[in-house]
Amino acid sequence: MKRRKVAVIGCGALGSLIAAGIVQDLSESWMLCGVLAKSVQSAERLASGLGVRAFAHGDELLEARPDMVVEAAGGEAVRRYAEEALLRGASFAVLSAGALADGALALRLRRAAERGGGALYVVSGAVGGFDLLQALSFRQRQLERAGRRSLPGQEFHVRVDNVKAPGSLNGAPYLEGRPLPEDVREEIFRGSAAQAIAGFPKNVNVAVAAALASSGLDEAMVSIVSDPGVSENTHRILVEGFGVRADMTFASLPDAENPRSSTLSAWSVLALLENLASPVRFF
Repeated sequence: MKRRKVAVIGCGALGSLIAAGIVQDLSESWMLCGVLAKSVQSAERLASGLGVRAFAHGDELLEARPDMVVEAAGGEAVRRYAEEALLRGASFAVLSAGALADGALALRLRRAAERGGGALYVVSGAVGGFDLLQALSFRQRQLERAGRRSLPGQEFHVRVDNVKAPGSLNGAPYLEGRPLPEDVREEIFRGSAAQAIAGFPKNVNVAVAAALASSGLDEAMVSIVSDPGVSENTHRILVEGFGVRADMTFASLPDAENPRSSTLSAWSVLALLENLASPVRFF
């Protein structure tokens, strides 16, 4: 089997797990051609431990002609690198799905993927259920093509409830500098996914990804609860429509180095790469 080349952007907790997993567990199908980070020193430390190249800048990464680029560095990395990578024919896997709440950017990336021949993958990250959300979204589009928005009594509704410790939410623009109490559980936000990402740009990648996979940013609703008593990040996706109801709850410990993320996000990228290389694929 010919190995495909993959590059990783981001050398923090998640990027390091992804890069190491490619080298240690996926080497029969994927070759890690290098890593890129804001800090060249961070990239060099990770690269030297894995025996791969540390890219000094994005042009170097693209000159290596990877078949896949994985983003684990935040929304700015999506805005900075995804379009050019897609135009050059690489596929691009996004963990920071919140960046795609920018409709103009999302459209540019779609068109870049069409022109380049690769694909933009929105990774499930810390949750699951995107297959179901996509199936119901397909049914909605099917009805719309027939001139109908929904069926009577079977409207499509999606809600994502997030429960996190206050330490992972403090500093969000929506809070306007107000520190969250360490002794009180409170709902601090309720609104659309579009409003959620504007107020909590580092906290609701899951909600944005679920919205994009289903009813859309303006239709999918989001709640955020600050709970000092939790040790896990919990996401509950409730979906109803077209005679189907689902209630999916996902809880995972935050990464020790980055409390806004879960190590499950890294595993989801590795599972995607494994799935793409396999003759048997799960959706």
